[in-house]
Amino acid sequence: MADVVFSSSGSTGAAKRIVRTEALLQADAANLVAAFPEVWAVRPSVVASVRPEHMFGALWCVRAPAVAGCTVETEIVLSVEALVAAQKRHGRFLFVTTPSFLEKALLHPDFVALKGAFHAIVTSGSALRPETAQALVATVGVCPLEIYGSTESGTVAFRRQTEGTYYTLVPGVFAEVTADGRLTVDSPFAETRPWAMDDCVAYVDDRHFELKGRADRRVKVLEQFVSLAEVEAALAAHAAVGRVRVETYGDGVPRLGALIVPSKEGLKDFAERGSSAVAKGLRAFLRTRLPGLAIPRRLRLVRELPTNEQGKTTVAAVRHVLSAWCREPAVRVWQATADELKAELVFPSDTECFQGHFPGFPILPGVAQLYFVRHFARQAFADWPHVPTIRRLKFQKVVLPGRAVTLTVTRKDSASFSFALVGANGPCSSGIVEETVR
Repeated sequence: MADVVFSSSGSTGAAKRIVRTEALLQADAANLVAAFPEVWAVRPSVVASVRPEHMFGALWCVRAPAVAGCTVETEIVLSVEALVAAQKRHGRFLFVTTPSFLEKALLHPDFVALKGAFHAIVTSGSALRPETAQALVATVGVCPLEIYGSTESGTVAFRRQTEGTYYTLVPGVFAEVTADGRLTVDSPFAETRPWAMDDCVAYVDDRHFELKGRADRRVKVLEQFVSLAEVEAALAAHAAVGRVRVETYGDGVPRLGALIVPSKEGLKDFAERGSSAVAKGLRAFLRTRLPGLAIPRRLRLVRELPTNEQGKTTVAAVRHVLSAWCREPAVRVWQATADELKAELVFPSDTECFQGHFPGFPILPGVAQLYFVRHFARQAFADWPHVPTIRRLKFQKVVLPGRAVTLTVTRKDSASFSFALVGANGPCSSGIVEETVR
């Protein structure tokens, strides 16, 4: 059989070209169908937000459905509205997706209407947060089946969090844990046997384990090794922190930086006092738990961690945000559908954009307003213009430090969007954005 070429996710560096044989892919798919009869026995229609070009999609959206005799929706789902439309076409269906898609879907006002639509939800790409799993059970009545594996190893293990936090090896796969805690698998679906995974685990027994973080997340800072996972754990213990990702950034001498999604408490503090005050408190907190070199030099508060189409937060994406020219404002409200985004923003007085514009009377520059319109619109709309042209641009009132403004972005048609920033005293700026015609 022919070989199949995949590209790795690039979550820890540059994406790699990985060649798999069709015979191993087919064996992996057949094993999935045999291992999960509760998923496949009724031959559900398959709807997916993941693409078949990657390993997870190739197995769950192409080969396993073919083995089970299931129909597959060819259109990739990009929104909750598309899921609602899929329910009208198929009734109950199997949804193949990522944790990041599910987290965004839970914020959508129409997601609760999909209760009863999912025969099953299967997810991969990263571990599903416990609070997300609980919210899905409460909202749509389904706890996702989480799949663990890699492009090189194929499917390794699975879990449902209603049954426990541990992962169970799929039939035919065996594993050992090295002295340094790293998982090594002997799998009939891997090109190389045994295959060393990139994760550390704690063994529950010979068929079950718990993930403990990536094995390769140790960096050298000024001749001393620092565990990025330990820094993340220390930050996550603070009440102001909801989620966190720590990486190195900068050329030459590596520095530690952290992207932090604030908790509700942290967001309130961020909006009222600014990111500098929050960062000062976090560093004081860390000094009681970590050596000085392990305390991140740069702390960036963000609405969400960046993810790629596979739902993974890559090193490159984190470094890009850490190096951004201006910090994000506090996002106090976020409501996004396929056609409209509404977000309440507060730009604290310590936001870099206010510096020098103007001394004694800081206002947010027009270029900064356009920058953040694009920044947040890209998070809400996958088809936001790549090379935009802005028409009917108006600047009417100033955006002041600490004052809430509402950003509204509305889809006009398949190729254009309108936007407006509105403060308490009326419209601040507005315009129409469309793809540049070359």
